[in-house]
Amino acid sequence: MCLKLILISASILSVVAPSSVHERDEVLRIFPRNAEDVRFLTTMDEEQGLSLDFWKFPSGPDNIADVHVQKAHLPLVKDALKRQGIPFNVLVDDVGEALHQHMRTNRMSRALSRMRRDENFDFSVYHTYKEITDHMRHLATNYPDIASIMSVAGTYEGRSIMTIKLGKPFSNGTVKPAFWIDGAIHSREWIVPATIIYAVDRLVRQYGSDPTVTRILDGLDLYVTPVFNVDGYVYTWQSDDTRLWRKNRAPQAGPCVGVDMNRNWDSHWSEGGSSHDPCNWAYHGTAPFSEQETREISTFIWENRRDIRAYIAFHSYSQVWMAPWGHSYNRPPGDAGAQDALGRLAVETIKSVHGVDYVAGRAMETLYQVSGDSQDWTYDKAGIKYSYIAELRDTGRYAFLLPPDQILPTAEEIFPSILTVGEWILDHY
Repeated sequence: MCLKLILISASILSVVAPSSVHERDEVLRIFPRNAEDVRFLTTMDEEQGLSLDFWKFPSGPDNIADVHVQKAHLPLVKDALKRQGIPFNVLVDDVGEALHQHMRTNRMSRALSRMRRDENFDFSVYHTYKEITDHMRHLATNYPDIASIMSVAGTYEGRSIMTIKLGKPFSNGTVKPAFWIDGAIHSREWIVPATIIYAVDRLVRQYGSDPTVTRILDGLDLYVTPVFNVDGYVYTWQSDDTRLWRKNRAPQAGPCVGVDMNRNWDSHWSEGGSSHDPCNWAYHGTAPFSEQETREISTFIWENRRDIRAYIAFHSYSQVWMAPWGHSYNRPPGDAGAQDALGRLAVETIKSVHGVDYVAGRAMETLYQVSGDSQDWTYDKAGIKYSYIAELRDTGRYAFLLPPDQILPTAEEIFPSILTVGEWILDHY
């Protein structure tokens, strides 16, 4: 290692942890035993104004809940859980320190990446929105026959939400069946755009050499939006204290900012698994599609709904692959069997890469209730039969603060699942 690299590394590692608004906050892992426990957890926040940030929402006795609790509210929350008899343990004992370690590791990995002076895009580190969009433009410039840049939506703060379209046009000019992918509608889920842009790069570069990739891009158009919540994602890069921001950045009533845009879609909006409180992390907005981002992206999907045969929204964390519904335990009549079959095939493909287990099922069965979410709308209103939400690594050890050394393994196991969906569409449409 050269002297300059040693000095840079040492300077990063020697940084004293700054004071954080999250210092000595904790993440509690809670084990609800029954429906009454779930009701208690879901009402505790809004009734007592505790500003709880559920990393995993409570849904039922078979599903754990993870909640980030501010240090000032820890005694009250723990006492309430004990009085209710709800079991819990401490998953993260100092959120501020965990954030500092995560961001320090990220800065180190990025510094080392720059020192390598590799002209290729480094998929082993997290990237800013500008770096992601610059790389997409680079791919579109160098592979114009199969890649082009689009912007189908904008943001409250005036940014463009970049989408890259992949696919070889039919020689006769007819419209091809399509496949929509988006990610990071929740801005703190950094592993998601890192995984998606890896998939985009491999699709483009392997066209013509890999028979599966070539078949998919010859037969389908892929619309890929690595960062849906652009304003929020940019905000998470500002400091350690903003890293866990989830919502968009549109001002709301009083001192509150942001809407959870995966609660803002016009399908069973505000029916459960979201909040009426503008300051809550799961706030669903003032009305369905109140937000520019969801309104404009849904408009594009709606206008192309006859061609779009599959939809995947990537999230983290939990390692689950979910089909509709999110708002209900009910299964879509007629389509559930095919949806489940493709979901099982996707998670089998994921496991074949690094042996990591994902669970295929419905949101209410595998994770928690959510209403007004994107996959319910794309299935319910846009009529896209194969509509999924996929939650990436991990199951809670690092949660949203997945270290850089897990970026490539995650991306490597997800890429073939995307190919699996593409082939399924070609074989079944």
